[in-house]
Amino acid sequence: MNDANRAALAALARPPWLATRFELLPIRGMREAAAALPAGALVTMTGSPRHGLERTLEASEWLVGAGFQVVPHLAARLVRDHLHLERLLAQLAALGIEDVFVVGGDAERPVGDFPHGLALLEAMASLSMRPERVGVPAYPEGHHRIAAAPLQRDLEAKAALADYAVTQLCFEAAPLLAWRERQRRLGLPLPVYAGIPGVMDRRRLLTIALRLGLGPSLRALRRQDGWLSRLFGASLYRPDALLRDLWPALEVEREGFVGLHVYTFNQTEPSRASLEALLPVAR
Repeated sequence: MNDANRAALAALARPPWLATRFELLPIRGMREAAAALPAGALVTMTGSPRHGLERTLEASEWLVGAGFQVVPHLAARLVRDHLHLERLLAQLAALGIEDVFVVGGDAERPVGDFPHGLALLEAMASLSMRPERVGVPAYPEGHHRIAAAPLQRDLEAKAALADYAVTQLCFEAAPLLAWRERQRRLGLPLPVYAGIPGVMDRRRLLTIALRLGLGPSLRALRRQDGWLSRLFGASLYRPDALLRDLWPALEVEREGFVGLHVYTFNQTEPSRASLEALLPVAR
């Protein structure tokens, strides 16, 4: 099959609502990582307690200047007060950014008035400069610090104040699909993006999964034949099998997932190549 035929098939097979988001880290090499993405791609920019919101905003400004659609993360625990929030939103508005992703953040203690994402969402809801779109995280495999029942209540409360959700990193389709079906039954109104890893070193993926508390995925992988050889044999993880299993849920606009959120960890070039090689996901 030549490239023209491959592109034509991909265009026909790709649902019109399906979107791909690429998450980057604001660390050294970020600009080079962005350069490997499609022109005008939607890029989400994370943050950390170490670098603060300023680093996230600086990276977002550069990405806007480079022609990308940008979704910065706003970590509630790093926002001092309502005045600080207003200044942050004003900066984003000046950059033309109309989409933000609200998280609690990894800081051990809040620096100000917002101990969690819901508190920040509530404050934003009363402001005229609230961005047009606001996203929130979802946790198909649970949260290592929050029990299942309060985690679900938190998501339902956020759903009334947000416009979409993005799931945590998952590298097996089963937890994603089971969670999406449960949320459908519970009536979750938000569109949901499925969070998947890009192409990355297997050992690094294992380390990240353990740090994030992704126990169910790890246990599922251990049950699969050849898990050890796949994990420690080939050096790179590729999301091929995950995407094949997930694809049927990407074809159901309202009851499935509206797109993919790729956790690239700045490994953008191999991640993009992997996605483009997988029909009908490629674009």
